[in-house]
Amino acid sequence: MPLARLARRAALAATLTLLTTASAVTVAAPGQATTPPTETLLGVPHHSLGIYGATFGSTPDGDYAYAVARGTPGALSVVDTRTATVVRTMELPGAAGAWGGTVTDDGTVYLGVDGKLFRYRPGAPDVEDLGTPVPGETTAWRLVTDGQQVFVGTFPNGKVYSWDHRTDQVRDYGQVWPDEQYVRSLGISAGKLYAGLGTVARIVEIDIVTGAKREIPLPEKYRAEQFVYDLDVHRQQMFVRVTNSAQVLVYDLRTDAWTGELGTGRGLDFSPPDEFGNVYFSSGTGQLMAYHLDSRTVTPTSFTGFGTSRDFGWTHLGGRDWPGRTLVSIDLGGKLSYYNPKTGAKKTARPGVPGRPVQLQTVTAGPDGRIWSSAYPSGGITAFDPATGTFAENPGALGQAEGIYAHQGKLYAGVYPGANLFEIDPTRPIVAGSNPRRIGSLTGEQQDRPFAITGVGNRVAFGTIPGYGQLGGALALIDPATGAREVHRNVVPNQSVTALTTVGGLILGGTGIWGGLGSTPTESEARLFLWDPATATKVWEGPALPGAKAVTQLIAAPDGTVWGATSGTLFQFDPATRTVLRSVEIEPFDWQGITHVWRSDHLAFAPDGDLCGNFRSTIACVDPATLAVEKLAAGINDIWTMDARGDMYYARGSELYRLSR
Repeated sequence: MPLARLARRAALAATLTLLTTASAVTVAAPGQATTPPTETLLGVPHHSLGIYGATFGSTPDGDYAYAVARGTPGALSVVDTRTATVVRTMELPGAAGAWGGTVTDDGTVYLGVDGKLFRYRPGAPDVEDLGTPVPGETTAWRLVTDGQQVFVGTFPNGKVYSWDHRTDQVRDYGQVWPDEQYVRSLGISAGKLYAGLGTVARIVEIDIVTGAKREIPLPEKYRAEQFVYDLDVHRQQMFVRVTNSAQVLVYDLRTDAWTGELGTGRGLDFSPPDEFGNVYFSSGTGQLMAYHLDSRTVTPTSFTGFGTSRDFGWTHLGGRDWPGRTLVSIDLGGKLSYYNPKTGAKKTARPGVPGRPVQLQTVTAGPDGRIWSSAYPSGGITAFDPATGTFAENPGALGQAEGIYAHQGKLYAGVYPGANLFEIDPTRPIVAGSNPRRIGSLTGEQQDRPFAITGVGNRVAFGTIPGYGQLGGALALIDPATGAREVHRNVVPNQSVTALTTVGGLILGGTGIWGGLGSTPTESEARLFLWDPATATKVWEGPALPGAKAVTQLIAAPDGTVWGATSGTLFQFDPATRTVLRSVEIEPFDWQGITHVWRSDHLAFAPDGDLCGNFRSTIACVDPATLAVEKLAAGINDIWTMDARGDMYYARGSELYRLSR
């Protein structure tokens, strides 16, 4: 055994230093000199401007957009829509991003950011953090107000709650519909709330006073949709966009009847009406459309290339081309779009909403010696060069990569949503549309998140999580050179494929009991399986660890065995006898009450033979011979990789760190 490892093992016998959540950890015994691991902050690999939620309002001194840029943390920018300038930007501590906001009668702004509620009083120097009004809800989706009360739709328990602007009292209306986890959209009219749900698309009316609920059935042909993604009510007419089709539907609340199908829309909103009785929305082709509330006719405006709308508002620009009120919207990239209904004048402006550091989603050591990463949810692909200490950021070149894997000199990425599969040539410049190169998609097989990847000769195998509300992941094998593919769904019935490696000419896979968000597991324990790529058949299936609900990593060892992890516990598996030989718990984990685990651990063999990785939020190295554990750092994101030198790379929020032993 190398002397360095012996020293570390001796030190481990009398550990005196506790793990911390902010720095590397070393262990030391009395009289025993050791070299502590060195942790280095390398920087922020990804920056992005992503406005997923915004709202508009007016005060006596002007008209404003309130836009939340996603980041770590997120930030609220107040934008003067008359001058297209940013008035101020304020961080939202402990929260990343918003999907919506609303403005009360006195101009106070409420924002749902992650599971929190924030309040901004115009002119104030900062934003009030109101906490999580309903414990257990991790995401606040859309918000609406009746002028005094603010209503919020949530995930993962599919609730609606209200916040009284006058008294700060909270009312929990409970889960809107049995087994529905998402209240994805909200509208309000005449004392009633209208909640758009998913992952089975439906609309539920809620009486604000009594809490009584009734379903408004979608038209028959739209009942198989996943989400009522967007919903607005204007003058007793409800506008709905359902996904995945993106169809826009109109419902008359006065007659309780569906009255229109307006084609596809881009979301996220339908504007308040203008003085002529028109509401506006963006079509699926990106054209601004006007819908007349009385005649029920749709008229395209001259504004093409409109994109998506993160809410609409009205502003006052003045001048010959901009009389009266002008419609204004803000898009994902912070661009303001203006349209005047009287003159047809249109323009765009960029107020300069600042981008934010964004959370890392995936990190891997590339075949070129660089460390490659992607971010959540903005994606992109960034390469860090350890030799120069520099980052090469490529925002927009790739979506949110759930997994990245090096094979035969290339990198392969599985991208959410729609399980799109890409090849990256690290020797060539990154150019969106050509490198990364899309080599396949599993959207048609209802797959969504490709976390697990392994090489199989000249092919690449991907293991996936299915779409929202579905069980049954897939094992897909793609030939990058020809595009030839095999897709095998439900290799283990009703389970997702969450870990892959190759051993002895076979693919060893590990599963998780959870499917896409909004689904309910039917199985109780994760499984292992062996797949023969030559015959395209499953040759064996068996148990992993008792009680474990997901296998999150597998890696082949030089001795022909395979090491795997199940959210904090390491185990050794023998493919020859098809049995689990040993296991060791590194970070305790209670599977009870967990809504899903798709990934948590990553593994690699160090140059000295130790098996290292992250076990949930703890970095540790294990001696394969003795199972002695050396814990090195804690408090990290659940992403990790190791380069050829044995240096480890991982993230805390948006920051990339290196740990050298």
